[in-house]
Amino acid sequence: AEVILIPSAFTVPTGIAHWHALLRARAIESQCYVIAAAQVGRHNEKRKSYGHSLAYDPWGELLADAGGYENDSQDGGGDELSSPVNVPSIVTCDIDLDSVKSV
Repeated sequence: AEVILIPSAFTVPTGIAHWHALLRARAIESQCYVIAAAQVGRHNEKRKSYGHSLAYDPWGELLADAGGYENDSQDGGGDELSSPVNVPSIVTCDIDLDSVKSV
C-alpha cells in the first residue's frame, strides 16, 4: 500500500490518549501515508468525538491536523452540538508517492 485511509469517531478521552500515537505507528510500521478522517464535536450530552483528522507520512511525520478537542474539559462552546473547530472543515496536504518507494 502507498496510502491507508482510516475513518474515526474516537471519544475525547481515548482520542487524547491514543489517536495520534496509533496513526503515527500505522504509518511507520506500514511505511506508507496514513490519512484519517475523524468526527469532531458534541453529539449529545453524553458523547463528544475527539476530532483531529490527521495525515502522517511514512516516517511518522505529521503533515496535517484539522484540530479538535485538546483536553477532556473543553465544552466546545456551550451548546449541545458545538465543536472546538469550525465544521465542516477541509484540510489539505501534499503527498509524494515516489517517496514511499524510497522508504
